[in-house]
Amino acid sequence: MDNHDPSEVFGPMFPAIAKDGAIALRELGLPTDAAILDVGTGEGKFAAYLALQGYDVLTGEPSTDSSHYAGQDWASNAERVGVRQKIRFEAFDASEMPFESAAFDAVFFFGVLHHVEEAARKAVVSEALRVSKGAGAVVFFEPRQELLEQIWANDPEHPLPAKPSDYLSGQSVREQQFEGTLMDIFVYRKAG
Repeated sequence: MDNHDPSEVFGPMFPAIAKDGAIALRELGLPTDAAILDVGTGEGKFAAYLALQGYDVLTGEPSTDSSHYAGQDWASNAERVGVRQKIRFEAFDASEMPFESAAFDAVFFFGVLHHVEEAARKAVVSEALRVSKGAGAVVFFEPRQELLEQIWANDPEHPLPAKPSDYLSGQSVREQQFEGTLMDIFVYRKAG
């Protein structure tokens, strides 16, 4: 089976997603055997991007998520771009992750945190830090104003971006922030 161009499968925004992902990956400098968690599967765009970079990716979202962003046919999309074998799905709630502490070199949230209920965001950020390795990182991508305006044209109820640092609550971390094409990128590493 021929592999399709990711932009054919995921749409014309995929190159911008890849550019923003590349900013984070350059900063992280992960080895190709890094343990990667992608939180919030959706259509599988970011998991496929990571897999196209050579990573094996565990992705997931709650089985109870009934939003129009969840429950998409990510597996067919990954198959069409030739990376299905590099992506594994597991349903989970990001506020109570079923993973051991320090299990992942990188935990990614591409356009996810602002969709999490406000009351659960602190637990989600805490869990992400818990499951990241000591030298690992947690990376949040939150939409920039230009992207929000495009989204609001079709989804006027789409929430405003979240600022991950608002939910750290005493966590000892180092923060870096980058401006991407579509997203603001927040990278958190455990201090010390």
